[in-house]
Amino acid sequence: MAHAVAGMKVEINDVQPCVKQLHIEIPADHVADESAKKWKELGRHAQVPGFRKGKAPRHILEKMYAQSVLGEVGQKLISDGYEAAIHDHKIEVLGDPTFQEVKVEPGKPISFNVVVETFPQVTVSDFSGWTFEREVRAVDEKEIQSAIDSILEADAELTPVDRPANEGDYVSLDYAGSVDGKDEPKLAGKGQQMVITLAGDNLFGDFHKNLVGAKGGEEKSFTMNLSKQYPDPELAGKQVSFKVNVTAVKEKKLPELTDAFVASHTAYQTVDEMRQKLRERAEDRERERGEEDLRRKVMAKFREVVKFDLPPKMVAQYAEMYGNRVLRTTRDWGVDLRSQADFDQAKFDKNCAEKGEEWARDEVIVETIAKREKLEPDTATMDRLQKEYAEFLKAEDRNTRYNAAMYTLKEAMQESVFKYVYTKIAVADKTVAAQEKKEND
Repeated sequence: MAHAVAGMKVEINDVQPCVKQLHIEIPADHVADESAKKWKELGRHAQVPGFRKGKAPRHILEKMYAQSVLGEVGQKLISDGYEAAIHDHKIEVLGDPTFQEVKVEPGKPISFNVVVETFPQVTVSDFSGWTFEREVRAVDEKEIQSAIDSILEADAELTPVDRPANEGDYVSLDYAGSVDGKDEPKLAGKGQQMVITLAGDNLFGDFHKNLVGAKGGEEKSFTMNLSKQYPDPELAGKQVSFKVNVTAVKEKKLPELTDAFVASHTAYQTVDEMRQKLRERAEDRERERGEEDLRRKVMAKFREVVKFDLPPKMVAQYAEMYGNRVLRTTRDWGVDLRSQADFDQAKFDKNCAEKGEEWARDEVIVETIAKREKLEPDTATMDRLQKEYAEFLKAEDRNTRYNAAMYTLKEAMQESVFKYVYTKIAVADKTVAAQEKKEND
């Protein structure tokens, strides 16, 4: 709650869209009143050598604590003045304020400037009648079989075979690599086992291709270029000569799919039950993807129609958040994006800025609709997220708790807004073939 500051002067100037500068002056008599309160409080508790507690004369205290009291009074009145100014003038501040030209001197008014970013003034016009398609990809039998194969592969056996290696076989080998005629320790391995895959997006595709047709006990030498996306930037794109000793070729044999296997290795009892549950889960995922895609379309339409300025710091904050998410995701994949030979910092920053602006606009639009319609956070979403984030909501670190709480609140409010939006727009559900949706993703 803002504390009133009697006689305070406030001058407000627009620096740029969504950025204001407030010049605030707190009169000397109000400063004197607050100082008197502080001296009185200090006089009751101060322990000064030669005097009983609370009995030291004021002039003695002033010699000892003048700067300290002035600083504490100034800090309190600057905070009170700022809070009172934004409250009285109904300024909706985003982010932290920036204080400038602060003047706190004995016997004089306190004055300071504060620069704040403000919530954009947005008008969301009538959007009833907008039409959208919610596309949901059909789940085909291939996808279900692929999920079943993954379950079987977890218990697959590798059996040695006396034949040339084919794609999909497992090859045990020792190998050594050299660059420009010099051995490269980073490209050496002993007792390694790898599965031969000829997928075009495999970083070691050419290496694997040279293993096709090899037999146990065979030695091979070949030269290849490492991918430009190779994880080690010092070796990315380099030409490497390999010497390989194939020690064994193994074939993967899957266990037989039976009710007994399913009951002992999964949460299901029969093959039919497992197929049905896997299909239901896959269909649920596709419905979720369809809903996410629809929401992206809706927000893109809002961004196209609703025009407004954004606070610079807000955009920068979201750009940083997007960039950190991309870098974190690629690290989870085992790739340091910034160390890649073809990494373009300027292009990366530009993409982050564009995405950051999208995120910021989406948040402003959602919050504007929520305020206008006086919506409350969706209870079911809030309950679900609070259970999922229970550990973070109870964390010792205050920032972790705050961020988790704000995330659950934001997501729950967004759910309420979309529920409201769906009452105004027309959504036609469309099922698309598995291949069709995949190609369009």
